[in-house]
This record gives sequence, structure tokens and C-alpha cells, in this order.
Amino acid sequence: MRYSIYIPLLIFWLLVQNICVASQESPEFINHIVREKENVYRISLYYGVPIDSIKSWNSLDAKYTIFLGGKLKIRKRLNVSSRSIKLDKQLAETSSIEMPDPTDSLRNIRTLDSLAAVSKYNYLPFLSEPNVTIKEPSFNKKVLNAFVKANYIFKTILFLNLFFIISVVVLLIVILIRRLKDGYINIRKTKCLDRYRDFITGWLYDVHPSTIPESLIGELKDWVNRDVFTFELLSLHSNLTGDSADKLVELFHLAGLKEFSIRKACHSLWYVKAKGFRELAQMKIEEESGLISKYLNSRIDILRIEAQMAWIQLNPNDPLSFFDNPDVHLSEWGLLNSLVSLKKIDAVPDFGRWLSSSNRSVALFAIMMSGVFKQFDSVDRVTNRLDDVDPDIRHEAILALGKMAIPAPADHLRQLYPEESLKNKTEIIRSLTMMSDSSNIPFFEEIMRIETDFSLRILSAKGLVSLDGNSNDRINSIFVDADPVLQAIINHAKDERI
Repeated sequence: MRYSIYIPLLIFWLLVQNICVASQESPEFINHIVREKENVYRISLYYGVPIDSIKSWNSLDAKYTIFLGGKLKIRKRLNVSSRSIKLDKQLAETSSIEMPDPTDSLRNIRTLDSLAAVSKYNYLPFLSEPNVTIKEPSFNKKVLNAFVKANYIFKTILFLNLFFIISVVVLLIVILIRRLKDGYINIRKTKCLDRYRDFITGWLYDVHPSTIPESLIGELKDWVNRDVFTFELLSLHSNLTGDSADKLVELFHLAGLKEFSIRKACHSLWYVKAKGFRELAQMKIEEESGLISKYLNSRIDILRIEAQMAWIQLNPNDPLSFFDNPDVHLSEWGLLNSLVSLKKIDAVPDFGRWLSSSNRSVALFAIMMSGVFKQFDSVDRVTNRLDDVDPDIRHEAILALGKMAIPAPADHLRQLYPEESLKNKTEIIRSLTMMSDSSNIPFFEEIMRIETDFSLRILSAKGLVSLDGNSNDRINSIFVDADPVLQAIINHAKDERI
């Protein structure tokens, strides 16, 4: 089994070798490597082909220049006898053969006849050997020839290495340019930071006139200056309220920054868009809330949270209207930020509206907030969620009822106790303790006596001690007949230092 991976590798290797071999020669041509003392004329005699054909096949220059070790393409001869091939090779290899004098017609005819008998072609080589020279190839030419003669595997590896080197060089150049650019931008930001900070502070304390100088408006057309000015204005605004915050909002509009915030909210990049949402929300640009509504359920977590926070701040009359969407996704971090945004606008909606939501995250948040803000009108709907199949929803309902501290759902909690997990049992005892209902005394006593978990017995004892009336007498009577373990639990519960 472990050798099975070598089979496809072997097949692939044989295939590559066949391709490489096949690529060396075409069906119609063979390759000839130029040796010492060879020229085009002798090669043409060796193969019995015209020298002008060799020149055409290999794109030689007018002087028929070839290089030692170079590769020439020669068309294969068809239907030629072995005797003819042997004669061709003898003619090419013997140095005694000389081209005839053009004036000797008889000798020309004989020579032509002998060559025609050898070549078996309809056309013949030139009757005079051209003045050709064999040059020693340069280093670059040798490298090029070696590359051309190499197989495809070597060429591929070489190409990948060159590509890697070029990519690294380009990447280094890009990083260097980026660092130089960032350094230049930081220098520009540092130069205008103190000046803009002083101007905003002066505006806030009425040191400057009620109009913005044209020179400043011209500077803010540059994105670097505008980002510094906007950042300082928003940072100061986030720590102020009342008239001071309103003055900064006025400065934001007079400086023409609203237009650029809207552009950011419409930008194609999500992080620029999120920044625009935050600016629109902080500067109370409510008329542009429609730009945010499309991203209340975005797949990008940060963008979705920023959109939800901005929506809450720009819609104080119905800040959580996006909870009506059963498909909306609410992360724990997003819920926490939603709560912060609600506190900023000082608006607490009726969370009973979403207690029956089919969206799990919405229902959990609504139950939690019903308890945090003690919305007693929602007690019955929260109590109904105690029967939910989801243990987390039951857990949040138990916590919410404990925070409301209304005795009404105590009986339901006591009935729920036996079937719950240790986590929910713990919260049921704590919630019943906060309700301070004397009807819970028998329940606490029973749990204290029969429960096997030590922490639950301690909580029940503390619940029994915290109740008014005759509970102290009752726990004292229990202490008399208790075993040493239960006596230790009662003493622990009665200790006010714990």
C-alpha cells in the first residue's frame, strides 16, 4: 500500500522523458552537432543536401556562419539506399575531394554526375565551397546553447528559480517604497497634529471666530491633513457631552467633513466603510442611516457590529428594529457594543418584544436585558422560556428571574430543579434566595439534607439563613440532629464573614 504512490510518479517520469526525447527531434528533421573542422559545405555532403537548404532550415547568415557545438536541423532523406548514404559520408569525410574548376566543363559534368548519383535529389549543392568560418562561441552563446539543449525539467526548475528571485526583488522594492511612503505620511501627520489640536481646542472654548479660515479648508482637501483633523475632532468629541459636544459637531459640518464621511460609508473596502459608519453615528447624521441598513447582517463581523452600533445611535426611537429580522446574527461582542450604544442614547426599549423570537441570539439578549433593566411586565414571558429545550435559554431565564426578584415564578423554578444540570441548579438556588420567599424554606432544607453536591448544599444553607422569620430557629434545630458534615455546612452558611 505504501508503495502505491511511486507508481504514478514513475509513470509521470517516463512520460516526461518521452516528451523530452520527442522534443529533441521532429518527424521530418534530425539534429547535427557541429564538430571541429566542419563547415556547411562538408555537412551538406555528409547528408547529401544542398547547403542553401541547410541555410534556410537553420536561418544562417549570408556567410553560412556556424559555431562549434551548435545544433543544425537536417531534413531526413527518404527512399535512399544504404549505398548512397555510405557514399555521401565518404565524400564528406575524405579531404581529397575538391570542387572542380568551372572552366573544366568535362570534369564538371563528371563531378556533377557523381554527386547526382550520390545525392538522389532533383537539386544539387553549390559547385564551389563558400568562404565560411567556424567561430568559437562566446560564453553567453554557450550558456544559451546549454539551455536550449536542456530537457524540460531543467528548464522548468530554472524558470521557477528565476521567477522566485525576481519576485523577491520586486517584493523588497515594494516593501521599501511602502515604508518610505508611510514614513513620509507620518512626518506630515506629526507636523500638522499639534496645530489642528490647538485649533479644535480653541474652537471648543470660543478662542477662535465662528467661521473656519479658508486656508484651513484648503488644507483639509488633502486626505492626510483631513484624517488627522477628523481623528482629533472625533477623539475629543467621544469624551464630551452637552454643549461642548454640540460645538464639535458644528465644527465637523463647517469643515465639510460630512461629505467625506458619506464617501467612506459608500467605499468598496469594508474597513473604510466601517470607519465611515462610526463617523456618521458619532456626528448624528441621521439622514444617512439608509446607507447602514444594508450591512446590519453583513458576513464581515467588524462591519456588521459597526453598522449595528451606528443604527442604534442614529435611530433612537426604535434602536433595535433590526432584531425583527429572524436571520440577523448577533455575536457576544456585538451584543456588548449594542448595550454600550443604548446607554449612549439613553434609550431602553421594551425587550419583551423579542422574548419569543425564533432567532436564538436575539432571544438570549432580550431575556438577559429584561432582567438587567428589571422589566417586570415581561416576567410571564420570561417564565415561559423556562420550558425551552435550549439549556442556554433556560439558564438566561433563571438569571433574569433572579434579578427581577419576584416570588411569582418560584414554584416553577422549584419544579424545574430536579431535571436541570449542575450549572442551572446552582442558578435556581441563587434566584430563589434573591426572591426571599418563605415558601422556599422546605425546598432549601430538603436540598441541604439530600443533595450530594457539596456546593449546592452550602448555597441551600445560605438561602435558608438569609430568609426572615423563624428560619434561624429552624436551621438551629436542623443543626442539633445533623451529621458532622451538615453541621460544618451550617456553620459555614451562618458565618457572616464569608
